Amino acid sequence: MRLRSALALWLTATLAAGLTPQALGQGTVSFAQLNGTVLDTSGRAVAGAAVTLRAVGTNQSHSAVCNTSGYYVVPSLPPGQYELTVQYAGFAKYVQQGIVLSVGQTATIDITLKVAAAPEVVTVTTEALPVETTRTEISQVIDTVQIEGLPTNGRQFVDFALLTPGVATGRTSIQSTFTETEVTRISFGGMRDLSNAVTLNGADYINEATGSQRATPSQEAVSEFRVVNNSFGAEYGRALGGIVNIVTKSGTNDLHGSVYGYLSNKAANSRSLLQTPQDDAYRRGQFGATLGGPLRKDRTFFFMNYEAQRLGESPTYPATLVNNLTTINLAKAAMGLAPEDLNTLKTIDHDNGFVRIDHQINSDNRLAVHYGILDARNLNTLVGDTLDGGGIGAPSSGHNTFLRDQSLVGSLNTLLKPELVNTFLMQWARRHNNFPAVTGQPNLDIPNTLLFGHNFGTFDATNESRVQVSDSLAWVKGNHYFKFGGDFNHIWDFVIWPGFTPMRIILPGFNCMVDFARFVNQTAAIPETPANGPCPTSQFPFFSGTDVGPNPNDGLLNGVPIVFWGAPVGTGPIPASGELPPVIP
Repeated sequence: MRLRSALALWLTATLAAGLTPQALGQGTVSFAQLNGTVLDTSGRAVAGAAVTLRAVGTNQSHSAVCNTSGYYVVPSLPPGQYELTVQYAGFAKYVQQGIVLSVGQTATIDITLKVAAAPEVVTVTTEALPVETTRTEISQVIDTVQIEGLPTNGRQFVDFALLTPGVATGRTSIQSTFTETEVTRISFGGMRDLSNAVTLNGADYINEATGSQRATPSQEAVSEFRVVNNSFGAEYGRALGGIVNIVTKSGTNDLHGSVYGYLSNKAANSRSLLQTPQDDAYRRGQFGATLGGPLRKDRTFFFMNYEAQRLGESPTYPATLVNNLTTINLAKAAMGLAPEDLNTLKTIDHDNGFVRIDHQINSDNRLAVHYGILDARNLNTLVGDTLDGGGIGAPSSGHNTFLRDQSLVGSLNTLLKPELVNTFLMQWARRHNNFPAVTGQPNLDIPNTLLFGHNFGTFDATNESRVQVSDSLAWVKGNHYFKFGGDFNHIWDFVIWPGFTPMRIILPGFNCMVDFARFVNQTAAIPETPANGPCPTSQFPFFSGTDVGPNPNDGLLNGVPIVFWGAPVGTGPIPASGELPPVIP
């Protein structure tokens, strides 16, 4: 009875949204959509006109038929370059070339057919710029030309999202933040950088435990991505900030590939002002290759990419640490702690692999599968060490990263009827991030000045597994375009948070560190086991919306997102009172 009531409530909300005269601004998130009207020279609708879109790279076709109003919709189109053909008996065949559709785009192209007694073809060869009359969101597409042509340090393609107005680098806390070098942290309109949604070929690419994006393919494997600031469609889900919607490259009928390499070292780079002259090591090498083409012409295609990085550099330290190193090491020796060594080398090494297969099963079914894996080994990452350098961490506060992030995603696009298209997606993903401290020393904290030992503000490990199942249905009914869908995510998280293990000592100033060393109590009991445990959770988001055409003034964006959250199941052990950190007199 409860299930029946819940379904009735959802259907009521869906129908209410579907009957509202407003336009759903987005198609299925990783696809594009084309619509418009076909009229004759007198302005009357050409009902029954056949509309065909042919993908130039793969020679695959997508069709639609105009209704009594001359209105047509071709949904769920992979982004790329197309050729549009419209034909009807008694009219000249119309061909328009150079149409480029981008990810998440809902484009409109209206066609006028010319009456012709004999067979005739009207060909438009100039590049067409489709009009988006139904878009109400604020967004921008970063295309292949920008990704391949614009300079970027580190080859993190999501950095180009900063070209979008209202997007800035996310805040980094110098007190307790470790910057994940494999991801880009961006903020939309001042919102927290952990409030965004990142999708890759329609799959959720957010790490639930930390809120940051998961590892994405290398820059060479990305075709384009759309950055959505606000007012996005309901199908995008539950983001409070913004959306980064990424689409990868796929194979075509032409075999193509590339080999590349980039080298940088201190001989060609100026030394950071925060580095000491004797600690200025720097070397970076990035290299990789791509290959794509047909496995079976016009039917099955592949694309693969491998990229690696080997980076070693001297960390940057605060001047207070460098100028008082002798005193600091004497104070640590008095407490029985190992000294700080500024000759430590920070390394950021990773290997990134990606492969994608596209297969046209038959005229009504299209399958796409991709697998990505990232292995990273980062040593001596310092607390508060931002991507631009800086921070307050001493060498003993560092952590090492041993990361493996992998995902397998498959999507099936099915033409059920000329007016009914279904898109089904499944994802399996696993991210194991072991982040052990380089030492087991107590955390000595001089707020906003210096930080020593095991940092209390970060996890020692975050392991996450995800199963995602989603389905969306696009339905053209008369002059209306409806879209329904649901998304299920089950996520297993296992985290190790050390908290105050082995202990945390907050000192009001640098001079107090020396005083504390003279009076420290080295016999205090110290806990050794951090809190840890599994935290699985489930999400059940649904959405609905409608697009009314063919008049572009008929409506605006509308959608109803509904999200059900399953409470986390299971928590880590809570320390008994006898295991709490001791009070040091």
